Order: sequence, then C-alpha cells, then structure tokens
Amino acid sequence: MQGYNLLTAHFSNNERTTVEVYWCDDKGGNIQVEYTEAKEGDAAWEELLTHITIDQLHENTYKHIREQNDAFEKQVIQVAKKRGLVYDTNTDRGAALKVAADTLFREHSEAELKEYLFTYKLNLFENEVIKNSKDRTGKAAIRKATSIIEATMAACALYQKELH
Repeated sequence: MQGYNLLTAHFSNNERTTVEVYWCDDKGGNIQVEYTEAKEGDAAWEELLTHITIDQLHENTYKHIREQNDAFEKQVIQVAKKRGLVYDTNTDRGAALKVAADTLFREHSEAELKEYLFTYKLNLFENEVIKNSKDRTGKAAIRKATSIIEATMAACALYQKELH
C-alpha cells in the first residue's frame, strides 16, 4: 500500500483464503486495515507478498489464534469468578470452604449425587494418607459410602487413625 508500511498480517479464515492486513502510514499515526484475497494474480495479494512470506503469514496466524484463545479464556474466567462460579483457592479460601460446605450439605438429585460421590471418592483416594493407608476396612468404608457426608466421615476416621 503506497505510503504505508506493513505492521502485521494473518489469515482470517480457516480456509486460508483471506488475509487481514494491518498497514501503518509513514508517520506512524494512522493504521489501515484491509482484507485481501489470497489468490495468485490478485494485485493486493501480490503486493502483500513483497512485504511478507507465506510462512510468516502462517506463523502470524498461529500466534493470532493463540492470543485470541488466551484472551477469550481470561475473559471467561473473569466472568465466572464475578458470578461466583469458580474460585481461586490460593487467594479466596473462604469461598472455597463455602463451596465445600454447600456441596457437603446440599440436597442432591440421585443422578447428581452419583456423579458427585464418584468424583469425590476418587479425590479422597488421591490424598497421600488415604492412598498409602494399609487399613483395608477404612478404605472399604469410603468405597461403600452412599453419601458425600458418609464418605467424608469414613475418610476422616481413616485419616485420624493413620495419624495417631
């Protein structure tokens, strides 16, 4: 583009047929964005290729997609934290403990209880003290528990037995 320098460019569609090109004027104050069809013989495409290689376009596209994904993930996490859907247990222990208490004492549907209980028991058995315990009866009590509270009580009993 006459009077402009290439800032960056990347493919803007999955088919890699359109390129989003950012140009900056010679004074550095005005940025122009244009979309160019990546087609041999197209004047804008041929001009672009005098400033950037196809390999660099692919690399820029990869980086652009990664940056967009990172920004999206950060935004989703911010919204989830704002709505109280996720907590950072390193900085908000009170919230994490509230979730634990709510999970322990909330009424669960049968399907929900089955899913939670399965996941909860797996996590209990990841605990080093429980995992390394030789107490087969204590471990069996955790496995046979039919509620989250029962599993917690069995895990606490086993844990205390192992530590004393």
